[in-house]
Amino acid sequence: MKSIWLQIVSPTLYLGLLLVLAPLSLGAYQDPETEAETRAAIEAINREIATLEGLITSQSAERDALQRQLRKTDLDIGRTNNALRKTQENLDKRQRQINTLEAQGIALERKIEDRQASIESALGVFSVLKQGGDLKILFGDSSPQDTERHLAYFNILLEQQLDNIDSFKTAVTNLEVNQAQLLDKQAEQQRENASLARLRERLLAERGSQRKVIQSISTSLSRDGAQVAALRNDAVRLNTLLTELLERLANLALGGEFADFTSLEAKLRAPIDGASQTRFGQKRERGDLKWQGWLIPAERGSAVRSVHHGRVIYADWLRGQGLLTIIDHGDGWMSLYGHNESLLKESGEWVAPGEVIARVGSSGGAPSPALYFEIRSNGVPVDPANWIR
Repeated sequence: MKSIWLQIVSPTLYLGLLLVLAPLSLGAYQDPETEAETRAAIEAINREIATLEGLITSQSAERDALQRQLRKTDLDIGRTNNALRKTQENLDKRQRQINTLEAQGIALERKIEDRQASIESALGVFSVLKQGGDLKILFGDSSPQDTERHLAYFNILLEQQLDNIDSFKTAVTNLEVNQAQLLDKQAEQQRENASLARLRERLLAERGSQRKVIQSISTSLSRDGAQVAALRNDAVRLNTLLTELLERLANLALGGEFADFTSLEAKLRAPIDGASQTRFGQKRERGDLKWQGWLIPAERGSAVRSVHHGRVIYADWLRGQGLLTIIDHGDGWMSLYGHNESLLKESGEWVAPGEVIARVGSSGGAPSPALYFEIRSNGVPVDPANWIR
């Protein structure tokens, strides 16, 4: 009984334990004056909150080890996904550069052809002059005025062709530079393609490890009949996290020019497309626990978007939620996004309505890719159906 009680410790006692153990006082977070100080305060809060994981005692040392392994696997998948995204962005940028260089190369080749045709045409004219055509006029019985006019024409023609020759040489040099740059970009593209392939292989292996760990946890819970206790522990962790965030962030002003969250009832856009497979307040599959938000199945890697303007106050792994992002919308309103495969925003960053903040996944032990979404007011869950249009 004692171990069970420790797992279901109340958020108030939990918070008290944290304040005793943490060396940082609440006063350290009072009234930050700059954006940098505010972000630093949020990051410090998040580091302290990370100690919450050690304050709930588990029934099973085996499950503790499996959860640590799951955390590592989920974080590895998140990092690999972010590396994949960055590599793909580099590839897209490289392809645009290659397209530009190829277009420039085509333009230079046309310029070279035009200059070459012009020079060849001028050589024909000079050949005629040399054979005595205009030279006969120029040095024959022509008047001095005609001679001067023809000499001027000859000099102009010669200068034009010298300019054409210089332009031709410049175009040839530029084309050589263009081709060298194109070869460099194509080589970089090949290296990044190889890196992308390796990252994809690593991601597949990490997802395989994730599935095995989730299965091991499920087997352990089923064997011990501890599914309900595990779900309750997960709820305690989340509630404690939110209690701590509310307490610590009470003196951090959200700031910014945007609509109050309370004015947006039934007007918010859903964080992802698709219907929730759970209803708020619906009884969960085991015990007397109820759903406090939506579980929305989605394709792995789908974009998760912020429902409203706010500041990210938590972006990390939490047992039961996996990779979790929490956004503060002001006046005690928060939105939560769990089970992500990768997080795209860090604690302290501002986000706009509809901005992509994460990618859908199955971290934290979810059996299949889905987003877990909640809206809370001063830590109390509210029905998302009343807020999402």
